[in-house]
Amino acid sequence: WEEIELDGHSGWSWAELDQVDETTGGAPRAQRDALKLLAVFVQHTDSKPQQQRIVCLAMPADDDACDRPLMMINDVGLTFGRASRANANAVSAVNLDAWSRVPVWKGETGCVGNLPRSLTGTLHNPVISEDGRRFLATLMMQLTDAQLHDLFDVARVSLRPRSPDKGRSGFPAIEEWVAAFKDKRRQIVERTC
Repeated sequence: WEEIELDGHSGWSWAELDQVDETTGGAPRAQRDALKLLAVFVQHTDSKPQQQRIVCLAMPADDDACDRPLMMINDVGLTFGRASRANANAVSAVNLDAWSRVPVWKGETGCVGNLPRSLTGTLHNPVISEDGRRFLATLMMQLTDAQLHDLFDVARVSLRPRSPDKGRSGFPAIEEWVAAFKDKRRQIVERTC
C-alpha cells in the first residue's frame, strides 16, 4: 500500500485519531476506542507519529485523492512490557514480568486505560467508551487458547528472559504468556464503562 504523506510528514498522532469523521466514511468511535484499548493492552509505549502510518488501500486512476485510507500501527517493537517514560527496551519490550503486572485500567471503576505517556508518546491514559470496550472484548474472546499459544510461539517470546532487566529471571514458557494475555483480556471483558 502506498503511504500517504502531507507536506513531507508521515504517520499520525493518537490525538488525530479523534478527528476521524464517521459521517465521511471514517471508522466509528467504537472501533477507534477499541484500537486505543488494544494499544493499552499491549502497552504501546513508543506511540510517536512515526510508529503509526496512513496508507491508501485504493487509489483511483484519475486523481490524487485516496478512496480508502487506512490508519494503522506499523511499529510495535516496544510492546508486551510496561510503558516507560524513556521507552526503555528492557522494561518496555517483551517483558513478561512487567506486562503481566500492569493492569489494563486505571482505578477500580471507570474506563481510563492505563498507559502512561512516554517522552515520545502521543497516547496517554485514553478514556474508552463502553462500545469500544465491548467491541474489543468481543473480538478478543474469539481467540482460542491454541491461537494464543501459536501467536506467542511464532513471536518466539520464550527466547527472551522473563524480565530482561534481571539477568537471572529465567525464560518463560509460552503458557505463561497465554495466561497473562487471558488475565488482561478478562480485565477488559469484566469492566463496564
